[in-house]
Order: sequence, then C-alpha cells, then structure tokens
Amino acid sequence: MDHSIHIIGGDDRDLYLHKFLKEKGFSTITLWGFDKVGYNAFSLEDLKSKLGKNPTVILPMSGTNELGLVKGKYSSESIVLGKDFFDILPDNTKIIIGYARKWFKEMCMKKQTNLIEVAEDDEIAILNSIPSAEGAIQIAMENSEITIHDSKSLIIGFGRCGITLARIVKNLDSKVYVMTRNKVSLARSYEMGFIPVDPSEYEKILPQVDFIYNTAPNMVLPKEKLKHCINTQVIVDIASAPGGVDFDYAKEIGIRAILAPGLPGLVAPKTAAKILAEVYPRFLRGDYK
Repeated sequence: MDHSIHIIGGDDRDLYLHKFLKEKGFSTITLWGFDKVGYNAFSLEDLKSKLGKNPTVILPMSGTNELGLVKGKYSSESIVLGKDFFDILPDNTKIIIGYARKWFKEMCMKKQTNLIEVAEDDEIAILNSIPSAEGAIQIAMENSEITIHDSKSLIIGFGRCGITLARIVKNLDSKVYVMTRNKVSLARSYEMGFIPVDPSEYEKILPQVDFIYNTAPNMVLPKEKLKHCINTQVIVDIASAPGGVDFDYAKEIGIRAILAPGLPGLVAPKTAAKILAEVYPRFLRGDYK
C-alpha cells in the first residue's frame, strides 16, 4: 500500500468525513480510535503496520492538547500522540490538522513531516462560519428569555465568521452593531447595513445590547467592560480557547457567558464533514493553494 489515509481520533464529524472521502474514491482510508462504533481501536503497533510508504494522517480540527491528547469520542482508551507516534511515521508523512501547537510543529520539523494546518484556510473558514453562526445563535436562544427578533446584538470582530454571524442575526430582525478595530472592516459593516462601533464608543453601546457574540481571539470583555453590560441576556464567545471574556466575573455579576469554540463539529457534524470532504482532496493531492 503506497498511499494510505489514516483518521486518528475525533468525533461524529470525523466519522462522516471517513464516509464522504470513501465515496469520493479514497478507498485506502482507515479510522483509528473508533472502537466503540465498530472500527479500529487506537494502537501504535497496529497503525505502524498499516502506514505504508507515503501515508497521510488526518487529525481532528481541534488538534492535540499540550500533552498530545487527541479528542476521541468513540475510543475506549486515551489517544496520545507523543514521541512514540512520530517515531513510527515514515519520512515525508503528510499530517492534516486543524490547529497544531508549538511542540507539535517542532516534532513535525524534526521528523520532516509535511504538516498542513487547515483551520485558517480561507475556503474552510468561510464555509465553517455557517454552522458556527447557526450554533452561536442556537446557544443564544437557548440561554435567553427574549427573542432574537426586535433585540439588539453586538458582534465583536468582523472577519470570516463575524460577517456571516452578523448577516444571519440581522436576517432574524435584530438590530446589529459591529465592533472592530479595523477601520476598513468598520466601513464594510456600514456598507452592509450594520451599525459600526468604533472601539472608543464601545462602552456606550454595551448597556444597550441584549446579545453579544465574540469572534475575536483576544480579551475584549474584561471586568471593566462587563460592568457596562447591564441589559445583556447572554454572551456567546466562539473564539478559540480561552476566549475573549472574563468568564469568572461574568458569572459573578449574573451574566450568562458561554465559551463555545469548535461549533461546526458539535452542532452540525454532517455538514462540517461535508465541508472538509470537499476541501481535503486538494490537500491529499498536494494542491495547498
């Protein structure tokens, strides 16, 4: 077997991804760490025997933690990818992962593996913004006592996810404010019919809004800002952990603040898998542009 594909760990999104890639003709694809649903348990010894000469390893979008632990919803045993894992990989192994931590990148460099981080790929990020936005709105609705309709919503950040979120929330007849430090993005938000909020006006808007959605990966709602959120029903933070909210203080003053990264695989795993199955073939073929 000269070219094999190995999906290691994950959840329902990765189960669907296995199915969809097979349907696209990638027949030499194997699941590892899915023994609870009838596929292979994770075993370095067994994996080594199946890798072949030019393998591709697909890891979850969430990557690993600092100890090398990989999410394994359907694995009976913990899936840990440390030095022993890299030792069994042939030279020039291709590894596709969402986010890779610094230590993981260093191990890949030492082993001379071909590491492909896809979370910031524009095509994936834009398509993933759809289930992310729907999931964020779902969380907001489930944790509030009012409707989105006729509410006031603040979107923090106006990148690929913030744009989609603002558009969908506005389509639900909420009055949408957009706060970003990027002047060009503020101008674009105005052109699209949203209410731009300059950072200098930030604190004046906070007492007015019912819902806050954060997409910015830095601290944007510290204690001194949260004090102004006197009418806020819920804050949904979809930025990567640890998010941009002082969650402890929010809880202390009675604001529901929810950190919810990785929503596509949680709220719409089948759709999230279809997105990856549409994009991954170009990585598997070697087209990284």
